[in-house]
Amino acid sequence: MANWQDKGNGKYKLIAELGYDAKGKRMREFTTITLDRKPRKGELDLEAAKFEDAVKNGTWQKPLNMGFEEFVLNDWKKNYADIEMGDYTRKNVMSLIKCRLIPEFGRYQLDRISTIQIVRYFTSLSEPAARKDKRKGALSTNTLINIYKALKSIFDTAKEWKLIVRNPMDGVKRPKPGKSELRKMKNRKKSYTSEEVERAITALYNEPDTWKLYFIGVLLGGYRRGEFLATEWPDCDFDNNQIYVGKQITLDEEGRSVEGEVKTIESEGYVPMPSWYMIELRLYKRRQIRERMKMKPGEWKGGDKRYAFHSGYGEKYYPNTPSLRWRRILDKYNLPRIRLHDLRHTTALLLRKYGADLKTIQSQLRHSRLATTTDIYMERDTGPIGEENLFEVFDPKKQRGHQMDTTS
Repeated sequence: MANWQDKGNGKYKLIAELGYDAKGKRMREFTTITLDRKPRKGELDLEAAKFEDAVKNGTWQKPLNMGFEEFVLNDWKKNYADIEMGDYTRKNVMSLIKCRLIPEFGRYQLDRISTIQIVRYFTSLSEPAARKDKRKGALSTNTLINIYKALKSIFDTAKEWKLIVRNPMDGVKRPKPGKSELRKMKNRKKSYTSEEVERAITALYNEPDTWKLYFIGVLLGGYRRGEFLATEWPDCDFDNNQIYVGKQITLDEEGRSVEGEVKTIESEGYVPMPSWYMIELRLYKRRQIRERMKMKPGEWKGGDKRYAFHSGYGEKYYPNTPSLRWRRILDKYNLPRIRLHDLRHTTALLLRKYGADLKTIQSQLRHSRLATTTDIYMERDTGPIGEENLFEVFDPKKQRGHQMDTTS
């Protein structure tokens, strides 16, 4: 029969009696609970009985004596994160873990962290908490969600590996934007209209060929930033007016610019492009080849790589470089401020406006799920759907203000 012992200082040892083994040795299991008050009559008897039932039913697990920090840095990172995550993702996740989670949970045993403890932690990071304590800035919802996902991955993995019986993340709600952030999100411009696209393309024709063709390509092809940076000349199918996406420029765990895998399997594939754009890209390739032939020995830094977009000596750009350049272009030409990634949103909205169905847009953006295309990129009304070809609408030869250079 279960019993208990008072260990002093509010600690009570619960004892589960499990009978005798084949050699007649008494079998027992022990655990300790702590109360910050005097126990009610019969409370410890009940706790001891519940503990004994849990042991006999197999729902209790012996304490691991493994700390949160030890598990995350030694086991979870090596046997999960290093295998399942890309370098850039792992770099960001580990940064959050070391900056946010280990200072908060690192000193606790893995199996002693409770749901309410995690709930209170997220409450302390919320917008209302930041308003009460002016010394603390409110974290963005995106940051909160990334912290939530990291913590959930850690405990989901621990549960899967049978290191914990219960997952303390069960019952912890995914963070949502606060009112002020929702207001900012609502007011933030998320894409360009057709007229704004024409203004942007016109402005880009005043920029160097590398950036002109990079940004127009992102806009009309719907590429992710790093995908288009990784484009090499063998990826460009000039005969069929398409460009193959099979890799991206990203960062490794040390923050170095490297080639990496694309976001999903569905991200791989050919992206159709306007014929006029591919003509300009071919001419740009020829100019690049001529410039390389004029280089002195040792000036070429690209090795065997043949990136379409580089600084002039063949080396790949740092992933953040296009974003910085894009912001400068917006300021220089007084264009509406949107993020570089919002050009991808613009691609979807324009395709819809000019007659493409959702499956076609999903294929162009290479989403794994149609719901992603619908939920994220089609949230705004684009107006009446027409039957014009998007690629023809923005053909520079048909717009006023500049003429396409067709010299070889």
